[in-house]
Amino acid sequence: MRRTAAGATAAALLVLSLSGCENGEGGPTGPEPAEPSNALIDRVEIVSEPAANGTYLEGEELVFHVLVTSGEDVEATGEVFLIFDLGLASQPAALAAHEAGRLEFRYEIRRGDYDGDGISVPEGELMFSPGATLRIGNADLDASVRELPADGQHRVFARFSPRDSLVFDTMLDRFPLDSLGLDGAIGCAGIEDFAGIVKAVLEGNAVGAATLFQVAWQTGTCATLNQGAPAIFLSAAIAEHRNEVYDLVLAYGPGAGPGGEETAANWWTLADFIAEPP
Repeated sequence: MRRTAAGATAAALLVLSLSGCENGEGGPTGPEPAEPSNALIDRVEIVSEPAANGTYLEGEELVFHVLVTSGEDVEATGEVFLIFDLGLASQPAALAAHEAGRLEFRYEIRRGDYDGDGISVPEGELMFSPGATLRIGNADLDASVRELPADGQHRVFARFSPRDSLVFDTMLDRFPLDSLGLDGAIGCAGIEDFAGIVKAVLEGNAVGAATLFQVAWQTGTCATLNQGAPAIFLSAAIAEHRNEVYDLVLAYGPGAGPGGEETAANWWTLADFIAEPP
């Protein structure tokens, strides 16, 4: 049967009429708009741990968790960064993963990075590359970040890298261990022995420091480290005594005992006592 133009028009009107009945008197309507998200950044945490001695070395990774008040999934596009303070510089940790209620940011420690007080995060906002977004539902996440104070368990020493070739030196930039009247640098097999000598010096007790060293020297747990002797950097620790920060380094190299005998071993010493080879 051939369909006439009048019949087609009638059919179209019938479809529109039925559609209007299904969707209400106002005709077809779209979905209700989503409620704006009220999600905020609750806090920032450092969840990584240094491999040893509370101090990150070159190549280790800092991992931050940014916790969000909403438990809904966060949708991320583009590059997003958390700005943190590393020593005197501000650095970006990049968004590496996200899930409901949490964003994860990462930063790899680079040669030359140093923070004697510990990593901190200033009050501010997340940083976005052009076109990047963080959204929950149909709303942008509030990117405001609260301050995270410096944490002494997350210090950074990347002046040297593990297995770097070094030499023992006596050039002291700021530390008065030369008040012991010894030739060359000194080191101890245990960090506790060396830290005790350092604390005595910081308290102005040069006699006490010398006594501690002499006793440990006689027992072979401390030694003199001759200037220019080769060494290999192993690890580091940054310590503090009465707000005075000092850097300790563990290096493998020769040390001289009370009888003049030379013994190669691992020695804790001040970072100021070692240098890159000429």
